[in-house]
Amino acid sequence: MFERYTERARRVIFFACVEAKNFGSSGIGTEHLLLGLLREDKNVVARFQLEDSQSIQEELKKRMVLKEKVLDSVDLPLSTECKHIIAYAADEAERLRHNHIGTEHLLLGILREEKCVAAQILQQRGLNLWIIRAELATSPTPVEPPTGPFTSVIFRGADMPPLPESGIVPDADTAKRIAQIIWTPLYGSQTVASQGPLNADLRNNVWTVSGSSASENALFAFILKTDGRILSVGRGTVKGTH
Repeated sequence: MFERYTERARRVIFFACVEAKNFGSSGIGTEHLLLGLLREDKNVVARFQLEDSQSIQEELKKRMVLKEKVLDSVDLPLSTECKHIIAYAADEAERLRHNHIGTEHLLLGILREEKCVAAQILQQRGLNLWIIRAELATSPTPVEPPTGPFTSVIFRGADMPPLPESGIVPDADTAKRIAQIIWTPLYGSQTVASQGPLNADLRNNVWTVSGSSASENALFAFILKTDGRILSVGRGTVKGTH
């Protein structure tokens, strides 16, 4: 589902899952998706005049009921509205003749699901689907570089396993667990489960975690040992791991 997504767009989905779990929700709603978008892509926030993102976040949180946090191991489903947004985002990318699906397409998707909470909040702040679509048609957002080793992706979430006070990823088991947490909202729990047994190799202070599926379907993650930062995540053959 997310193969054409840029790194930032994938991280929006990841952070939406984190927000949903933190609020004890039974699924990922449009309010979580918008929180993930505001948290991840400051360029889209600035371009489309969402500078007052703090007030938007506060408004979103007022509309949500805080319950007991959901366990990290639980795989939360997307709400029906979020599924519509995912489909709309793909449609918007096709409409604009973009080969990738980015955060800007997710924003358009939210606005198309006009009766959802996230869209209503954006509409109240003057965002208009047609105006944003026209702007992207004449001045597209620069395309991010494709997923690959060492693309300098900053990907830290509240659901990361606890690390020692030094912040290092001390062993292969910790690196594998971090990779599984990142992969699950991007590719689904069934796909992640099919990757076992996982491989984890440490080279040049970077953990390379990869699945044991066929090369074209194997997931991978590059994790910096010193602080747990995710340098890259994706699917496909990684030289030296298969």
